[in-house]
Amino acid sequence: MKLTYFDVTKTSHLIEEFFLIDYQKKDVQLEAIIPPLNFSGLAYFYNKGQKITLVNDVTDLHKLTVYGQFSKSYQFNLYKEGIVCGMNFNPTTLHKLTNIDASCLTNKYKSFNEINQEIAKKFDSIFLTKADDYKKIFNKLEDYLLTLNLTENKNTLIIDELVKKIHLKEGMISVNEILEDLPFGQKTLETNFKKIVGLTPSKYIRIHRFKKLMKQYESKKINLKDLIYMYDYYDESHFAKDFKLFTSKSLKDYFKDEFLLIKEIFRNTKYDYLQ
Repeated sequence: MKLTYFDVTKTSHLIEEFFLIDYQKKDVQLEAIIPPLNFSGLAYFYNKGQKITLVNDVTDLHKLTVYGQFSKSYQFNLYKEGIVCGMNFNPTTLHKLTNIDASCLTNKYKSFNEINQEIAKKFDSIFLTKADDYKKIFNKLEDYLLTLNLTENKNTLIIDELVKKIHLKEGMISVNEILEDLPFGQKTLETNFKKIVGLTPSKYIRIHRFKKLMKQYESKKINLKDLIYMYDYYDESHFAKDFKLFTSKSLKDYFKDEFLLIKEIFRNTKYDYLQ
């Protein structure tokens, strides 16, 4: 498997990263656990042969597919080699781009044609322009995104600022701290955040903290025990509970092969929204 990220040059206010995944014959029969990563996005699956399973719900992945935020892990299965390319959105982009309640796609992959046929038709034509010139594809995607009328208002501006604060604090911030600077209460915050981002603010904060810790660990900069305390976990058992919550596995299972794909993602993620 080869995972490559491409520069975002004109749409960094919307896109966190463009990516290309090349699954080869040696990768076939891969089973991987994918924890929540705090972004939604859009991908084009050029070949059949990939599926995800969440509880008992199985989704085959093919052609233009949108995915929402995930609050829990899911299983990814590869049973045929192929190419996937796409873009991971900034936290509010899915709502801005489609004007849908982002929570309706939480924990889901779905054909983008079901969400917006007009935009899907244009995205399809771009992804299929020349399937081996990915830099050209991503450049065209950026140009097209800049022509779209986005849903932007007072609420999206407020949520953008809150997400920025969460990221700057690396998830080490409470909902009460966020509420100190807001002109409304917790219930309104949760309603707006869930509609625009797809998760409640508390869930988003916990996932972001977990993701930052795991990225640090995979970069081999700091050992796991030090990271657990650095990211304000009470102790190792506290972190182990979050690990179990977000991966559905125990911490010791992380060192097994089924985490191969997510380790690659943590090691190679190039961008981090608003940092």
